[in-house]
Amino acid sequence: MLRLLCLAASLALSSSLWIVPPSFADQTLTILHTSEHHGQTLPIEQREQPTVGGMAGRATLIAKVRGESPAVLLVDSGDILIGTALSSFFRGEPDIKAMNLMGYQAMAAGNHDFDFGLDHLRSLQQLAKFPILCSNVVGRSVELPCRPFTVIQVAGVKVGVISLLGRSNFPDTFNREVARLLEFKDPLETARTLARTLREQERADLVVAVTHQGTWEDLTLLAQVPEVDAIIGGHTDGFDGLRTAGSSAPVEESANPGSVFVKTHRQGRTLGRLDLMMADKPSPTGQPKVVRAKAQNLPVTVAVPSDPAVQALVEDYAQKLEAETATVIGRSLVTLDGENTRIRTRETNLGNLLADLLRAEFLTEVALVNSGQIRDSISPGPVEIKRVLRVLPFDSPVVTFALTGRELLLALENSVSQLPQLTAGRFLQVSGLAVTYDLSARPGSRIREVTVGGKPLEATRSYSVATVAFLADGGDGYSMFAAATNRVERQLPLRDLLLDALRAGPLKASVEGRIRFLGSTP
Repeated sequence: MLRLLCLAASLALSSSLWIVPPSFADQTLTILHTSEHHGQTLPIEQREQPTVGGMAGRATLIAKVRGESPAVLLVDSGDILIGTALSSFFRGEPDIKAMNLMGYQAMAAGNHDFDFGLDHLRSLQQLAKFPILCSNVVGRSVELPCRPFTVIQVAGVKVGVISLLGRSNFPDTFNREVARLLEFKDPLETARTLARTLREQERADLVVAVTHQGTWEDLTLLAQVPEVDAIIGGHTDGFDGLRTAGSSAPVEESANPGSVFVKTHRQGRTLGRLDLMMADKPSPTGQPKVVRAKAQNLPVTVAVPSDPAVQALVEDYAQKLEAETATVIGRSLVTLDGENTRIRTRETNLGNLLADLLRAEFLTEVALVNSGQIRDSISPGPVEIKRVLRVLPFDSPVVTFALTGRELLLALENSVSQLPQLTAGRFLQVSGLAVTYDLSARPGSRIREVTVGGKPLEATRSYSVATVAFLADGGDGYSMFAAATNRVERQLPLRDLLLDALRAGPLKASVEGRIRFLGSTP
């Protein structure tokens, strides 16, 4: 009883927890989590908005929570690679080193963590002082550099941790060469099987699934696999609070919640915190019962002091990058718009420029560029190499092939199949054609007009097309490209074409009405 009274008193002193009757609980497990890091080692400088994020500030918050809570588990939901010039140049090395300094205990392998191949993922695992997990993908005659699960002792709680990739991820969003080496296993069945294994063979008190999938997939897992106590989501946008199997919307706190699901905000804008208070007496199954759960996202703002060790590491890599990539390579006469929500929903001048460069280089009739690979804008004035790395961080080489008009129509339908609900990276920026969509129609029947070279599209005619290998191999749902003929691997990334164009002279581009929508723009 004295122990319980002391715990209650300590909880009362903490502004970030809550007071419960001493008979309710014996221990609280605090899970700290991050999502969709995407190379954002440095703070995010936003146009006309406050600067947020940065690993040095995140480290300070983590240390603060560890000072408040005796049992802390720190995990990441994957995709530490791709998205910034620092990430493109150093390919996750500074990010993993900073995570080591912060004391991460596990990380899920996200789809982008495979972008540079299995050997590179293996090098990251060797660098990391924590396990990288991939529970429901296994190698086809190749050993993967990640584990199916890990068991972590956190104070008096034994936690089994697994990771799950969703069907929405595999193989569409994977490096195509890597995808051919992997076998995907059903995430729900994997979760059930591993949860039983962790409880029965590893004697885990709690099972935590760190996931990399759509929110709807996490909600299905929450409803159908109660053996998992906590789902720490990733891959898509986060939310505040927590979800339970019986809730229709997130809540901040829940008594006797059963399984819970949380997802913090992307790119380190916030540090997710989930507190699970467990009963003094075990449940009838012998496992500690969670009697109360509370979730909050801790903002990483400029008001948060920087951790000295992480700040020194980050600054060292930033200086190395500056020395390597600060060279001005050319100029832009206008703002070239690659802002995420615009380039994934409409024609932009940067999309036109990149598609035009692609079509001109290989003399094709059509060029198609998926907006998901365009990650930033270019401001007017001098353009440095690091800006190009930030705009086009992917190395997917160019491919040319021939498509029938009918197959091209299917591709254009796929481009807008998830609008307006989702601003998906599959949305195509185009050159050589013009298309009109009606988003009030059902997906698959939204095209109202297509012209190629100013002439109506002919369903049976063959058209020469240039795109990137990611799409040519079926990424982002472009399975119709499997029917392409005359395929030629060009072994040249789109980024190199942009670098060459900058060297050749000042850039400018405009929106020309290549992509139109009946009614309002999404």
